[in-house]
This record gives sequence, C-alpha cells and structure tokens, in this order.
Amino acid sequence: MGRASVLGMAAWVAACSAGPRPAKVAALGWSLGGEAHVFVSGDRFARDLYRELTGSGSLRDSLAQRTLIVVEARGGRVATVLSASGAAPGRLTLARFHAPQACGQTGAVTELVFAFPPGGAAGRSTPPSHVTVVALVGAPPFAGGAGSPSPALPRQRALDLLTRVVQRTETAGLLAPLALDPDRAADAGEIVALPRRGSVARYAVGFRARFLAGEDTVLVTGVADTDLELRDIRWVVRPLRARLTGGMIRQTGGSGKGAVRYSLRGTVAGPGGGPLLLLDEIADVASRDSRATAVDPATRRVVAAQPLALRCR
Repeated sequence: MGRASVLGMAAWVAACSAGPRPAKVAALGWSLGGEAHVFVSGDRFARDLYRELTGSGSLRDSLAQRTLIVVEARGGRVATVLSASGAAPGRLTLARFHAPQACGQTGAVTELVFAFPPGGAAGRSTPPSHVTVVALVGAPPFAGGAGSPSPALPRQRALDLLTRVVQRTETAGLLAPLALDPDRAADAGEIVALPRRGSVARYAVGFRARFLAGEDTVLVTGVADTDLELRDIRWVVRPLRARLTGGMIRQTGGSGKGAVRYSLRGTVAGPGGGPLLLLDEIADVASRDSRATAVDPATRRVVAAQPLALRCR
C-alpha cells in the first residue's frame, strides 16, 4: 500500500471514529461492490440501534406497519470487516430494519451496510464481492492477515488426510468412502488450508462420517486443526457421536444436545493474526437451531453466529 493510500485511510478512519459508537457486536454477512452487508438477529439490538440513529423509540410500532425501514447512518460508526483477504476498516452508511418473520425469524433482524474506504485505500485487505465476511462492529481497525499460507492439497492427498483424521475418531470401519463435499450430510468432509505454524503446514478438517457399531449406524462429526502427519492434531470441535434413524440423528434425552453436524465453509482473517473458521452447525432434531458461525480455532470460542435459515426479503 502506498504512503498516500495509508495517509488517506488513516484520515478516513479518524473522521469515522469521531462520533459515538454502537455496542460492540460481531456479525456475519457478505460483501458486494465495495460494501459489506451483515445481519444481527434480535429485537433488543434493533430497538437500541434505531433509537441511537433516529432518537425514536417507536421501531416496534413502525415495523407493525412496514416490513422494512431504512435509516441512513451518520456520525462515524465503524467496524473492522474480516474476510479471507484480511481485515479492512468499514464505515456504517445504512441500517435496514426488517420486521419479524420478514427474514424467516421470529424477531426483528438488523442489516448493517458498511462502506470501505474510497479509492482502494484499504489495499488488498478489502474483500472482493460475494464472499463471506465477519464485521466486528464498534471495534477499531487493526492490521490482519492470513500469515504464510499452507499449500493447497491435490484432491487425492486431501481425501487421504480427511480419511486419516476421521479414522482417528473410531476403531470401527467406515460405512462408506468419504467425499470432499461441504453439502453432503454424511460420508463427507472438507479440507481448508490454514496459515503455517512456524514451517509446518496446517489444515482445518471438517467431517460427517458414518460407522457401523453393532446393529446401529453411528454418525461422527467434528472439526480438527492438524498437520499433515497428524502429529499435532487439535480439536476445534471435539468428535460428537450420535445414532442415526432413517439417516437422521436420533434425539437423545430431553434437550437434543449434540444432535448436530458440522460443515467447514472456509476461513476469514482473525483479530490475533490467526484465522477464524467458518462453520455451519446443522441441527437435525430442531432445524431452526441450525446456525452459521465464525469460530476461533485456538480458543474454540464462537466469535459470531447467525441463524442458517436467515433469508431477508
């Protein structure tokens, strides 16, 4: 990035930071043409932000009359927008308030639109269009990147790594060969290259694999962070086991806890220099509980989450 761009971005960020900031929150969304669109579910967040932007406490009554209210944002609210390209500063320009049920949710959903600095001042960290982003709303901009990347694996080597990780979880044999497919409910998994740890290549491995245990079919699902030789395998999501009935996870107990499958969708840059993993958590028993998440693999903490069925009209 050139000196002029750096100075321009610094001035832009300083100007944006002059006004009051909303409560800090992390939100998932996508990029489009120099903007990031992220979504926050919940009546309280919508009510508080609407009051902050307009001075009015009548959002609930207004949404009873209209399914969408658009408010222009002023006053310098900022976010750090994370993508696979790095961390880029964003300025809140619009807030769209969607009425309950309009996005397939029982409560209101707030759509936040963040613009990136003009003239490409954010450099290579600005995400291209149509990629997943995580916005740290109210967080000051920081430098973020993917570090030294591990090499992408040829398909057969990726399948081999996937199979070896899955076989670490069970002594029984696999019910079917595994495939590299994030959309398959079973007998599948994903490999995503992570930044190297020192000189060692690292990979994230997500999987949903079936085993035959006596007369039962068992699904094992989890997410690992590992080297190629599995000498240092670290569980981001420890393997979860569930019996299958008709291909679906059987409810156990009264809560259905653990009745989920994990699908690895990629990574974005993380605040500490490492990546965040993008995971879909798919619930068989109560599909409304399925969610998309951004998880810190080092701490296993869910940084951001959003209902998987979120669809705003």
